[in-house]
Amino acid sequence: MSMSDYVSARCAAYRVFSALVLSLFISGVALADRAQALQSESQGNYAKAAKSWLQLANEGDPLAQYNLALLYRIGRGVIKDSQLYKYWLSMSARSGFAEAYILLNNQAVQPTNLRVHIRIQQDPGSWLAAQNPSYYTLQLASSTRKAQIQKYYEENGLAGKGDYYVSRRSGEDWYSLVYGVYPTVGDAKAAIDALPAPLKKWSPWVRNIKSIQRIMVR
Repeated sequence: MSMSDYVSARCAAYRVFSALVLSLFISGVALADRAQALQSESQGNYAKAAKSWLQLANEGDPLAQYNLALLYRIGRGVIKDSQLYKYWLSMSARSGFAEAYILLNNQAVQPTNLRVHIRIQQDPGSWLAAQNPSYYTLQLASSTRKAQIQKYYEENGLAGKGDYYVSRRSGEDWYSLVYGVYPTVGDAKAAIDALPAPLKKWSPWVRNIKSIQRIMVR
């Protein structure tokens, strides 16, 4: 992506951001966080912007996922990574963000509505692989029954907020479900109390993301 292409894509994001301000589905906190991230970018502090976009992206914000993808594509504030670019762009498109959909589908016709209903398959472990290895997550459950973990993942709407991964123990496949990304152990422990009741079912515990990335079967 050339700088002119990046500027064009960012201008599109700003236009969409202005439209989304009018939406009743966006909380004041989310708008403030978006505005802060945009301000960091305007000031040239891409590292700070990337950190803000990542936090929002992990919460399922499609605009943040789109903007984070652009940063990964050109290597601004983060290490250039084509896989993470495609991952976050896909997540944004899956959430119905039109600009992300267009970038993924160069031949696509410009949709008339902002939200485009598409389904992009997310492979188990792909969300985890995209996270900062120095951060922490909450492991919610672990089982040899893939269907059980997958059902729990889908019924609780964890796409973009968590993941399930496969590891091997004594020659047997185990499927584990995780939720959230937290910079410190303390933050992760504090988040346990705030979890919805269904996510506390099997007593969540804190896991270092790097340790999970090491054992994941991909």
